[in-house]
Amino acid sequence: MKRVSILVTIITMFVFVLTAQAGEKEGDYFVGKWKLLVEGTPNGDSEMLVTFERNEKGEMIGTSGDAAGETPAVKFNRVEVTDDSVTAYWVAQGYDVYIFLEKIDDNSVEGSLMDMFDASGSRVVEE
Repeated sequence: MKRVSILVTIITMFVFVLTAQAGEKEGDYFVGKWKLLVEGTPNGDSEMLVTFERNEKGEMIGTSGDAAGETPAVKFNRVEVTDDSVTAYWVAQGYDVYIFLEKIDDNSVEGSLMDMFDASGSRVVEE
């Protein structure tokens, strides 16, 4: 009887943990707009506005554009996401480009563009 009680307790705890995690999808931290600074590119430092959102299937999608809004945003071809990082891929001026970002705190990220240029940014808070 003691074994059954222990087994029921373990199963109950397991179900509770799974239920608690089901409310959020992996990478939901990144959903929203991010203002990024990419340093040291051949054209100098560059400010970008990156947007991540979930589509109706629950998949992460998004766009990348310049922070000034002078050029139209480009849709990502693919987004790979974990709880603490995201990698987004798109085509810019005929080149395959990707950016990797990691969560730093509630509103900050750091990473790199093409593993060559340092990137840092903060969440755009809309009022």
